Amino acid sequence: MTVLVAIVGLSALIIIHELGHLLTAKAMGVKVTEFGVGFGPPLLKRRLGKTVYSLRIILLGGFVKMAGMNDDEEGPESYNSKPAWRRALIIFAGPFTNLLAAVLIFAGIFMVGVPTGVEPEVEQVVPGSLASDLGLEKGDRIVSVDGAAVEEWQDLQGTVGEKRPGDEVTLVTERNGEREEHSGALMADPEDPEKAIIGVQPVLIYTSYGPLEALWEGTKQTYEVVGLFGWFVGQLVTGQTSFYENAAGPVGIVNVSSVVASEGAFVFAQLLAFISLNLAVFNLIPLLPLDGGHLFFIAAEKVLGRPVSPETLARVAAFGLALMLMLFVFATYADLSKIFTGQPFIPEQGP
Repeated sequence: MTVLVAIVGLSALIIIHELGHLLTAKAMGVKVTEFGVGFGPPLLKRRLGKTVYSLRIILLGGFVKMAGMNDDEEGPESYNSKPAWRRALIIFAGPFTNLLAAVLIFAGIFMVGVPTGVEPEVEQVVPGSLASDLGLEKGDRIVSVDGAAVEEWQDLQGTVGEKRPGDEVTLVTERNGEREEHSGALMADPEDPEKAIIGVQPVLIYTSYGPLEALWEGTKQTYEVVGLFGWFVGQLVTGQTSFYENAAGPVGIVNVSSVVASEGAFVFAQLLAFISLNLAVFNLIPLLPLDGGHLFFIAAEKVLGRPVSPETLARVAAFGLALMLMLFVFATYADLSKIFTGQPFIPEQGP
């Protein structure tokens, strides 16, 4: 079920992208001959006005066919008959709608509520940990550790962080207004044997925002994520980050999305916002047949004072398509090899 949710979510982002092209093309007076969701043979087709709307067998994708863009159709409603600024708006509308979608998703998350702090209260006890052995339960509040008062979760982290696995620790907890003292040896973190842990997950403090404030916070979040993409590309170019370890094709994206979808709507919405931004940024790469390639040659047309020849466009598009196909094959190979070897699709990392 989560795989289906992931596919639907990814398809929705692609449809949003193509809708940006569709609606802007119609607003700019360009005839859209077909709006397709998916690729391959059509499952459903219906004509509404001058446009055929189709649903195709492979859902991960979509397209907008405009008169005069990839054919010889001429006339006042053809794409090539429009001024450069109109064509640029039509092309840019796809990535822009993905950017806008990310802002709105992030804004929705801020309106629902985001974690802004941590209480020194037990939300969950890790089985087999010191906390479990001491009988700590959900709702217990840790008020002191080794005699030092715990006002915030960071107070507890600071004291325990200075200790090693096996060191003794004394906790005072409060339950239903009554305090109790506990003592025991700290255990090692299963993921880091050098790190000592008590074995509790704290209660998160959530803060909700009003619509306008949430929209502003969503915009800032979008800006920060785009900056993170720039940092990541820099890491790839300088060789500090492995392309193989971080590459993800359709198989990997669906796999990660389905796993995240199983963790709840909040986390899944965040992932969709990240993917929407990824689609926007990737499509702005100045390489045909991506939107960025079309924008580049529209700009070149203004600089040269004439359109770039169809032959040149065809050769550049063929090169770009071949490069994208190579990336697709490599990413799919990386996805499948990670499945067979049990490697994680997205390793943990940070700037």
